Amino acid sequence: MTLDRMVVVRGAAGGLILSMPAALANVVFADQEPKSQILVNLSFLAVLVGFALAGFVAGLDAPDDLVVHGIAAAGIAFVPIEVVSILGRLDRGDPLSVPAIVIVAAFAVLGGRTGAQLAANRRARKETP
Repeated sequence: MTLDRMVVVRGAAGGLILSMPAALANVVFADQEPKSQILVNLSFLAVLVGFALAGFVAGLDAPDDLVVHGIAAAGIAFVPIEVVSILGRLDRGDPLSVPAIVIVAAFAVLGGRTGAQLAANRRARKETP
């Protein structure tokens, strides 16, 4: 099993198109007083959808092992998103939470897997007459 690097990078870029602005918005919403939990949660949900989008884009282009490509793309997209999140917490003076980082990483893997499975289903429908 070898990963097609370009497929993974394209998938990560596709996911970051949605998740990076959402992560930046999340940092802004979390810093406001009074804090709007609805906006914080909606922006976090958009980040999670971005991880699924990364997996979907990678799954559409992957020559084989669609799920592995999707998880890799979401994992690559996770890194800059988490950097933004960490910098936002440090800017607010909030402590870092390693369990929260691990949970978001798990959501990224789950989102990448889900997106890749959706892409596999789409490819299968297109290939059947």
